[in-house]
Amino acid sequence: METKFMSWIEKAILPIANKIQRNKYLQAIQSAFMTCMPIMLVGSIVIILTRPWVDYKTMAVTDAGFQFFQGWQWLIDQFGAPLLVLRSMTLYSLSLWIVLAISYHLAVRYKMDTIITPIVALLQFFVLCTTKTKDGGLSNDFWGGEGLFAAILVGILTTELYRFFVERKIGTIQMPEMVPPALKKSFSAIFPVIFTTAICSVISIIFTCGFKITFPAAVLALFHPLVLAIDNVFGLTISSILSQTVWWFGIHNTAITSMLEPLMYANLASNSAAYAAGTAATQLPHIWTESLWWNCMVTGGSGATLAVAFMLIRSKSSQMKTVGKVALVPAIFNINEPIIFGLPIVLNPLFFIPWISAQTLNGIITYLCMQFGLVNRTYVYPGWNIPTPIAQFLATMDWRAVVLALALIVLDGLIYLPFLRVYEKQKIQEESQESAESGSKESV
Repeated sequence: METKFMSWIEKAILPIANKIQRNKYLQAIQSAFMTCMPIMLVGSIVIILTRPWVDYKTMAVTDAGFQFFQGWQWLIDQFGAPLLVLRSMTLYSLSLWIVLAISYHLAVRYKMDTIITPIVALLQFFVLCTTKTKDGGLSNDFWGGEGLFAAILVGILTTELYRFFVERKIGTIQMPEMVPPALKKSFSAIFPVIFTTAICSVISIIFTCGFKITFPAAVLALFHPLVLAIDNVFGLTISSILSQTVWWFGIHNTAITSMLEPLMYANLASNSAAYAAGTAATQLPHIWTESLWWNCMVTGGSGATLAVAFMLIRSKSSQMKTVGKVALVPAIFNINEPIIFGLPIVLNPLFFIPWISAQTLNGIITYLCMQFGLVNRTYVYPGWNIPTPIAQFLATMDWRAVVLALALIVLDGLIYLPFLRVYEKQKIQEESQESAESGSKESV
């Protein structure tokens, strides 16, 4: 039965996962989010600084911490304007940075100009996703998480459109050899930029004047049913199982997570904006975010193997103990390749069940705790390599998340323990046999 199931996965899932992993657009999207990580981290820190954890107006004057939180709020009111601008231009403008980053990574792949190409893509984002306000200003309604899906489409499609004109030299102005290279590049891009902008302008006019809806609003409406279908505990469960299954076969789980990142980052940006606007951390609009996945599910790395690293150090098998010594420090920072390939877990049938179930159960339990208000929902993404339980606290600013994280590590250990015991027994027998054979050879 197990052989048939593995055979079915190899035939039905792995070819699809391989194609997804090699897809240039998904690679560009994933690289774009990684590139924008510092911007998101800065935005997350600013959100923490510009909203006190407790509203002093809800406290009694005699409460512990009243003066602290009152003083914190006073500092924000008096000197916080630059931080509020920074907040607006980081997390609240995430779509702008993603457009630039996606276009840049595609330009690198196509060996195009890596300065002009992202600038052109950003220009088209403004054309398609920005409207005038009644007072004559510019609306930034879709610069944040709400415009993320549109930003991804714009980053890809406008780069491809610009590439079409550039590679076919449509409207290219030939300049003499003595002209400086920078000026030559600038002139050669004039008409491709004009053509690309003209097409995007027509599309914007069609949506706003013909369909009476903006382009990003239409994209959001198009993706809304898909988001509703997977943005729940069942979608989280299935996604975790799929990502761990392809990883077990040696295909990096980015084959799955790269498709989920737009949803997770959009939800995180939405939560951050809601929290900054005054929404309680237990009532934020979304549960499944980038922080939930990488900070609450994947403790110690994919498969939730932090507990495994600690248990390996106490193993009676010399091989497993050696792997534990090498793997422990990286595992604390959520890097677990030494365990995945050193134990190994990849392609090891014995560990298939705990490899899938530990991470998935972490996600289900955390999701339900947040759904019922037992733990704050995530609105900060501290980064994937922040140690447990620091990451969980920073993601939620809730001490209860620390307790939950430690409890899940214990649960993960209990899940892996019986399988590690069986594997340890096998390894001890192998090591005893090798030792005996080595001793007999020496006596001869």
